[in-house]
Amino acid sequence: MRGGTGRKVREGEEALGVEFCNMFEPHLTNWRVQYERMRRGFERLNQPYRSSVEYQDDLQHFLQDSWHLKDWIKNDPGSGIDKQLIEREVQGYPALMVAADLATACKHLNHDRKSRADAYVTRNDVTVHLGQDRGIDVVYYITMRHGQTTEQPLISDVVAAWDDLLRKLGLI
Repeated sequence: MRGGTGRKVREGEEALGVEFCNMFEPHLTNWRVQYERMRRGFERLNQPYRSSVEYQDDLQHFLQDSWHLKDWIKNDPGSGIDKQLIEREVQGYPALMVAADLATACKHLNHDRKSRADAYVTRNDVTVHLGQDRGIDVVYYITMRHGQTTEQPLISDVVAAWDDLLRKLGLI
């Protein structure tokens, strides 16, 4: 059976108004899978890199994974969290709003939706340590409505925000 978007609808999902679009059967996954994916991305970004391209790829994936965690919680019936509640709650965390803007820009090439924090990467620096056996240094400068930051404090703030929100919601 096909849903309104052409995706296959599993038995019983149509009555719930949910379309199956995950690669796993719903009973094989939950919001924690996405949370752990985000955490692994965070750990990777804190390791030495030899390629600025790989760093950028991992940064973009982290931002998308961190913002999509909201959708996983919202769409996981096992979370017990009301969809409107999670949508409201994330708005109280500035780091998540910056991540949302950057994730949207990464995914769609620009801010094709209403900006939450007017956040953009406005510059990046790469330092290569020639003749030294160490990784490169990469810094992304992020300008937003209420100031500037770089990616390392931002990603730390994003993880801290999710941990705080998940505790508040009783999920961890």
